[in-house]
Amino acid sequence: MNPKWRVEVGEPGDLPGWIRGSDLSRATDGPFHELLERICDRLRTTDKRTVAASFSLRFGWCASVAIAPYLVRHTVLNVSLANIALRFRDDTLFDRAALLSPEGTMFGDAPSSHALVRYESEQKILLRLLRGELQRQTTPVVEALFQWSGFSRKGAWGMVTSSWASQFINISGRLSEQIAAIPVLRDFFAGDDEICRMQPRLHPISVRGVTHVFQRRASCCRYYLLPRGDLCASCPLVSDEDRLRQNREWMEEQLR
Repeated sequence: MNPKWRVEVGEPGDLPGWIRGSDLSRATDGPFHELLERICDRLRTTDKRTVAASFSLRFGWCASVAIAPYLVRHTVLNVSLANIALRFRDDTLFDRAALLSPEGTMFGDAPSSHALVRYESEQKILLRLLRGELQRQTTPVVEALFQWSGFSRKGAWGMVTSSWASQFINISGRLSEQIAAIPVLRDFFAGDDEICRMQPRLHPISVRGVTHVFQRRASCCRYYLLPRGDLCASCPLVSDEDRLRQNREWMEEQLR
């Protein structure tokens, strides 16, 4: 459906660019630290908090390995840090993920037993399983970034949930229409934790019969603090009036 959703299955070994998920729980040394130093060089900054915010967005995009199977095949994969590896390109952007073992939970009644597959007959429970998988995957990474940079945990969650929402919106748009993601995200983000409190605010905009779903993040990525940086349309520091204007201008440009 989308070449960018490619996922490797199995151990990637020592191929360049790959980082084991378990290494992402420690940012003070090792391959995760090396990647953060590369992002520093790429952004031309020594501000660790800005680098941590930038990586939080990158890490949130790796959730495609979990969100796409849920939306497309009603399957929740085991995406714990112990069961994934991530590859980052030379420009430090997220490239693809690998599942070390293809195991998880599928929707429906079990047709037969399988060591790697469980079954769940209630869709709402499956969505909560997905939320739990992503929360357990992300929590150690947020803590590692905080210990390395001092960037607030809330700020990091705001970046990650923004990327999650983008995945739901983009994949829903590929399947049918972006607006279909809104009720799913409402149920996904429901709760009383940082994921709920730091979720982005969504707003659909229609131009010439086409509807896109945009967002206002709950925290700022600090990109505007870089020498060539600026405020993006999803930034909470941008007024709603300016945000909507920029969103409509972007859509007009895309529809030309």
